[in-house]
Amino acid sequence: MASPGEKDGYAEPVDPWATAEAAAVAAGHQLPHQMSPEDDATWTIAGTPPMPATREEPVVKAYRKRVLILVVAGAVALGVTAAVVFWPGVRALDFHPVEEIARFDPAVAISSAWSDAEVIGDRAYFASSDADGRLGVVAVDTDSREVVWSNPAAGVSTLWDRMIALPTGLVVFSHLESGTGKAQMRVLGADDGKVLWNRPLGGSDVVHIGADTMVLVDRVESRLLGLDLASGKVRWEEKDPDSTTVVTVTTPADLAGPAGSAGRPFSPNVSDDDRFVQINSDRSVSVRDIRTGKIAKARPSVASTSDEVVAHDGRLFVQESGNAQRIFAYDLETLGEPATLHTAAPAASMSDLTPCGEARLCFVETAGYSHDKDQVVAVDAVKGGEVWRRDVPDVDSLTPVGGSLLVVTDESSTFLDVGGDPMWTVPGVAVRLDAGNVLRFSDSLTTSVSSRSLSGVHVGDEAAEMGLLRDVRPGACAWNTTVLACVRETDFALFSFA
Repeated sequence: MASPGEKDGYAEPVDPWATAEAAAVAAGHQLPHQMSPEDDATWTIAGTPPMPATREEPVVKAYRKRVLILVVAGAVALGVTAAVVFWPGVRALDFHPVEEIARFDPAVAISSAWSDAEVIGDRAYFASSDADGRLGVVAVDTDSREVVWSNPAAGVSTLWDRMIALPTGLVVFSHLESGTGKAQMRVLGADDGKVLWNRPLGGSDVVHIGADTMVLVDRVESRLLGLDLASGKVRWEEKDPDSTTVVTVTTPADLAGPAGSAGRPFSPNVSDDDRFVQINSDRSVSVRDIRTGKIAKARPSVASTSDEVVAHDGRLFVQESGNAQRIFAYDLETLGEPATLHTAAPAASMSDLTPCGEARLCFVETAGYSHDKDQVVAVDAVKGGEVWRRDVPDVDSLTPVGGSLLVVTDESSTFLDVGGDPMWTVPGVAVRLDAGNVLRFSDSLTTSVSSRSLSGVHVGDEAAEMGLLRDVRPGACAWNTTVLACVRETDFALFSFA
């Protein structure tokens, strides 16, 4: 049923193209967000390094698998009480025993269906859905601990899948629905939680989100669209017959705030001059403005649409696929001749390209298919050449913490310092709070109600034990630098830890 102000499942502001899509659509977001009929979804959000298509994210939310995360939102208000301790230049958080500070009733009763929490700055969003597919969302101010709004009618779908918090509101995505083969994408406003607009998405569509513009790769109608985030109106569009790949450009600030267990920034530092890189089937690339779609630079023979590509801090990194695997770096301003950063050993493969400090790129190199012999490698991102190499078996994800690196495996987390030396390895999952502080969970992040021991670590210091995070769904928690927002058995809760 359309909500007030909507017609046939679309918010009225959406342009006439939306009507044609209503007859045949579906979506994805790394965020990009990409759905597939086989439930092998890749969602993207402009900005973070992609995970390899053959590896699952074992410690993130159980329903969040193979997530590519891009830059979605604005700067984080840190609001921390910090000890005056500096190493390596980022203030230590004042970690204290974890304490429950508030509980909130759900807008829709929590069931065995999907539920989740997201935090961006000082705003927490809690979502739940019932057996009938009704979606409810509650917005909370983490400073005042008060409900800002509660919307029990955010949408209806057979199964909801995930949500992404933005400075302007919240984007929620449903699963592909068997009756239509489509997924829903609904945008809720930050001020009152009302549905601003919605759009059906196709199983191969991909969505990237910038500061005020969403790039939609519409593979159903072979179009590339720039959509206004506030209204859903088309700002620009062009034909896209050859299954374009889109990669958004990130900055060091994007990777300096709270992040999930696979490295997705909760509060990336996107700006009005967002750029993205378009990769075409003829291996040509172009650097474009998200808001206008205009091309700034273009170059032939750079990358295929299946190559792993990362655009960060003024450089485009391309992992060339084929018999000889190499990593090239291009200057985004000129797209001139590339630097060769690394050539893998014969029969080895590379994955998880991840910026890991100033002018450095990290990745996983695997000998054949022997992931028990994975090695994490750092190379000079400008001149090329290996900086360090470290054995870490069965790597699932890499997350930069300043110039250091969190390496998460199926059962443990290892912290490598700027020289690649292991500072600690612990059971469970470690996540980034900022460029110098890490939060550690004692076990994997599942969606079953359970408890986890927490500890906080400032880089270079001893860990601060923070006690038990009790009776939550750990895989449905999110955080900033002071609080955790978690889904419980029947309600939602905020916990303070710094």
